[in-house]
Amino acid sequence: MAQPDLQSRLAFTLKSAGLLEWYVELDDSLNDARAAVEAVTHALDACSLGSTSLTEFLEHIHPEDRDGVAEHVAIALSTGDEVRFECRVLVGDTGVQTVSVMGRSTAHPEFRSLHFISQDVTDCRRSEAIAKGQMRALELAVVGAPLAEVLVELTRSAQEQSAGVIRAAIMRLDEDGKLRFIEASSLPDDFVRSLDGMDTGSNETSCSVSVRTGQPSITEDIDTDPKWQQHRAKALEHGLHACWSTPILSTEREIMGTIACYSNVRSVPSAVEQEGITLLANTAALVVQRDRANRARAKAEQRMATNERRFRGLVKATNSLTWATSPAVDIIEPQSEWSEFTGQTFEQACGKGWLDAVHPEDRPELEEVVGEMHSVFTNKRAEYRVRRRDGQYRYMSGHAVPIFDERGNIKEWSGGLTDITDRKQAEHRLNHLATHDALTGLPNRTYLNDHLRELVNFIPEGQQLMIMLIDLDRFKEVNDSMGHGYGDVLLVQIAHRLRQALPTGDLVARLGGDEFVVVAHLPDGVRSAELIATDLLRAIQLPCDVLGTRYHPSASMGMCLYPNPDTTIDELLQHADIAMYRAKDAGGTRIQFFSAEMSIETKNRMALELDLRDALERDEFVLHYQPRIRLGDDMACGVEALIRWNHPTKGLIPPNAFIPIAEATGLICKIGSWVLRQACADIQLLVERIGIDLVLSVNVSPVQLKSPTLCSDVRHALEASGMKASDLELELTESGLIEDTDTSHQLLRELCDIGVRLAIDDFGTGYAGIAYLRQYPIDVVKLDRSFLGPSSGTDSTMDFIKAVTEMCHSLGMRVVAEGVEDSNMLQQLVRSSCDEAQGYLFAQPMPLSRLDDFIIDRQAS
Repeated sequence: MAQPDLQSRLAFTLKSAGLLEWYVELDDSLNDARAAVEAVTHALDACSLGSTSLTEFLEHIHPEDRDGVAEHVAIALSTGDEVRFECRVLVGDTGVQTVSVMGRSTAHPEFRSLHFISQDVTDCRRSEAIAKGQMRALELAVVGAPLAEVLVELTRSAQEQSAGVIRAAIMRLDEDGKLRFIEASSLPDDFVRSLDGMDTGSNETSCSVSVRTGQPSITEDIDTDPKWQQHRAKALEHGLHACWSTPILSTEREIMGTIACYSNVRSVPSAVEQEGITLLANTAALVVQRDRANRARAKAEQRMATNERRFRGLVKATNSLTWATSPAVDIIEPQSEWSEFTGQTFEQACGKGWLDAVHPEDRPELEEVVGEMHSVFTNKRAEYRVRRRDGQYRYMSGHAVPIFDERGNIKEWSGGLTDITDRKQAEHRLNHLATHDALTGLPNRTYLNDHLRELVNFIPEGQQLMIMLIDLDRFKEVNDSMGHGYGDVLLVQIAHRLRQALPTGDLVARLGGDEFVVVAHLPDGVRSAELIATDLLRAIQLPCDVLGTRYHPSASMGMCLYPNPDTTIDELLQHADIAMYRAKDAGGTRIQFFSAEMSIETKNRMALELDLRDALERDEFVLHYQPRIRLGDDMACGVEALIRWNHPTKGLIPPNAFIPIAEATGLICKIGSWVLRQACADIQLLVERIGIDLVLSVNVSPVQLKSPTLCSDVRHALEASGMKASDLELELTESGLIEDTDTSHQLLRELCDIGVRLAIDDFGTGYAGIAYLRQYPIDVVKLDRSFLGPSSGTDSTMDFIKAVTEMCHSLGMRVVAEGVEDSNMLQQLVRSSCDEAQGYLFAQPMPLSRLDDFIIDRQAS
């Protein structure tokens, strides 16, 4: 028998794995990213069924995702790099799927092609949306949120799982047999008013049919479905073309209402969609049933408080246990229901023998209630566990009312017991979901806050608590490169390691993402903290196997101790967080104790950041200029613009104190744009006034290099000032260029097209060398001042400067020395053929008002 060829085997393997492959040959016209984007965009407009696989794929891309897909295809075509992305695709006339795509372009001497593999992740994203909605709804239910607020999470989840194609609402079946909306925030008000209060005995809509039959009712096309005759016009008026209604059933299969999904297109739900809607309906049933039970219980308690004789009938009506005792709460007559439930004989229960059936842990509290009943004759309520005849303990809700004779004297206590075990177990599950992380099973922030506040009140004398915040290093890179599924598995393994490494009685919680918190007892103070932290860091750093891939995790840890004179309870996590970020800033994979100085620095930095946000609007920035001297004739040939912040209370602040803050907050782009405009305007006016040509040098932050507006900012500054592009020099750092080489190449090409000069600042302190700089269109290399300090005048240093200068000259670059402060160094630079210099030997940075005199005097001398 002939063996299948390699291509057939590969296709079978991909299909078996649920993957789809495209392999498309392209012509040579798509030779750059811009052309690729245009071609792909054109393909989206012109494609038709029956053409290549890529064209068919592009034809079905969701309109909102098309530009992003076109950009990824362009990147694959222009760079040959592998691309990964997710997008939504249209299936048939109505369906929407989410796919994960991976691919690259391939080159051949005779043709080019695109090779893509995609996987349908619709069900995964739907499951995530459903799980998220359920979790949030249950959390809100536990904390007692209003029913409508809880249900809106479920409708939002239903909408998210269908990629925004549907609008969901929930209706409740009231006692009068009418369906009324209890959550319809996504539906038009007039549509809600027209359907609210519909009769379930009619065929008015899909919802009434669903409630009447107890089964999902699917209307694919409202325009043609007979049961929508009465409300068809109103639905179509708002673009509602289909309705999928699923009943909300209690645990006893009682119909409590319906969840309805209204689609913008004619369609029916897929099996997966219907399964997700059913899950949401089950969750809605839980919270609606809980709400109904709470309201019913409150109403029952109110009735019992107003009429004690009605109590006994109410208990019997609910099929609960009824009982009666003497005024001393002793059983003196046979209690048939009690004996049947507990298995106690009358002789065993006689007197207070009935207490023997109560759980030992609950008995002391119940005995206190019984003691009060000897003298205080008011309604009583208690919850406790009672042993059933099979030995199992059941949670019971007990109510007792005093029964008085005609003269007002108590003659007996009468009451009932209701089995609330199922409710207790449901509350326990809800509480666990609300206080524990769903992924790792660790306590969450809510649990941690409650636990911490209780714990600090019970610290043994002379002992301390350690609060540690742990953040995994480079975890974002793991998610970005390997996927969130890989990251989730890693988090579960780290959580297990932390639990295993911690002493018994200590707590580890997950705050979210890759952040964990440890609360540990310290019998030996700081020494115990160091030992625990070291053990935890070692445990984290052990190599682990994640989905078949070997990974070496690491973490940054910040710690603070309690009690501490400088720390309140509310500041514990904040201080641990500050220390953790200090550890991360120091390179990560380390442990850092919090100190008061860190808090002061953080507060000062925050205050400075707040002031910085308004400094530009308050016109607090000023520019100083440091002249650059041409070593050939000792004349001023240019200036470097240096920003200063004239703070209203702190005075003149140097750039190294606020530029890092501006970069971290993104303010640097606005500030940098202002510097460009102001400096160009200043120097152009100066040149026109004194008649001497000058080159203006302006520093560009690495953050600005990533800004899409940098080139337009440069053009606007040149146009507004009238300065020639060749008179503007932009100083770039080595690290900023090599962080993203592809983007850097593109940006520098655009700047070169404008005509400005490009300079590498602080050369020799970064990562690049002359050979590396050959890749970029650099005009000027500025030697860092570290080469020119008091200890840098050695022969080897000067040989290095001379060698750099010669190589730069051979590449057509000029060389500028920064930080020149003594004449001996100046002579060495002249002998090394350095082109220009700047530094305190010539002039300090000065305001514009003094700059023209300096340049004119220099020219005259």
